[in-house]
Amino acid sequence: MVQFPLAGLTIAVTGDFGPRRSHDTLRRWVEKNGGQWATKVSKDVTHLISTKEDYRSKAPMVKMALKLKLLNIMTFDWLEGKSRLTPPLDAIGMKPNSANAADSLMKRFRLAPRGDYLVAHAIKDAKKVKKARKQTKKETIKKGVDSFKKECQDIQSQLFSDRYHVYRDSTSFAYDISLVRVNLQQNHSERYALRLCTTHDAPHSYAALLTYHARAATVGKSVLAPIGSDWATAFAAFKDAFRAKTKVEWDDRFSAAAAAAAAGKSRAGEEVFVYAVPKEGEPRGEVREDFEVRG
Repeated sequence: MVQFPLAGLTIAVTGDFGPRRSHDTLRRWVEKNGGQWATKVSKDVTHLISTKEDYRSKAPMVKMALKLKLLNIMTFDWLEGKSRLTPPLDAIGMKPNSANAADSLMKRFRLAPRGDYLVAHAIKDAKKVKKARKQTKKETIKKGVDSFKKECQDIQSQLFSDRYHVYRDSTSFAYDISLVRVNLQQNHSERYALRLCTTHDAPHSYAALLTYHARAATVGKSVLAPIGSDWATAFAAFKDAFRAKTKVEWDDRFSAAAAAAAAGKSRAGEEVFVYAVPKEGEPRGEVREDFEVRG
């Protein structure tokens, strides 16, 4: 078997690899596997084992290694792999005492892509993974938004076909709002579309609708106040749904104190959605309880 997989190599180490991988432990490990241990970087050192942190900060030993350009700056995984070249050789179809077993196994390891164990490559790979995750998150949210918009259009089409449209108050504010909750840990968002609708022609009747959307799919639709409802019934249903999802009263939707109280409930574990308030300069809606009865 491969008794000394580190024979002919001189290894130095920089960085903290954890309590079970102290430099003294690594020294014994290197020497047990036939390697030479070095406490500083010189032209005689063949490999420097470095943490990503030391490599990024250009620790003294890393800086010297880069200056000499004579050695490989490797990850701990490389050292661990080299030191574990002692598996049962019959696993690869050879007898443990075969004359060419050790040479074949060493050759197999050496033919593995060297870049896989370079610290610089490991850092680049980590950046690629982070970038890919960020892109996946961005695409997931975009799919959710696109699907959500399509669902809005579908519902509006249904309403228009029934002689209904989204209600607008005296400020021209459209009662077609979004309530959002983003789950960063699971990388997805949830949305409710809350709408108050009215007929095109007088005498007006009203309806209130709620659609739940998550993970780029419509999960549920609810009729809060059926088509043909009077103003008081439909508007009350609209406000009740708003309060149930945001933990804020409709007339307190712009209150910082109410928002802070809702945030506290969210931190306490309650399911709280956030109202996407209109942008600056856009209609914000009436903010009083005594709405006149619409006829």
